[in-house]
Amino acid sequence: MDFAENLRTMRTARNLTQVQLADKAMTSPAFISHMETGKMLPTPSLKHRLREALDWGELEDKAFEILGREEST
Repeated sequence: MDFAENLRTMRTARNLTQVQLADKAMTSPAFISHMETGKMLPTPSLKHRLREALDWGELEDKAFEILGREEST
């Protein structure tokens, strides 16, 4: 799973719209859309704000790492 898929999965799991996530992460809904489609990647500071807005921690990182390994086998 790549960043775009992880971002969309985390956002929808928390029942947030792109607009709501954009507000929480202090960015635009269009940029959220671009990241979720893989057209753009966040800056390190935006990635930090997204992680905070989504309450995305080490456990989620590990889960997505495992999912990524399972998809590639």
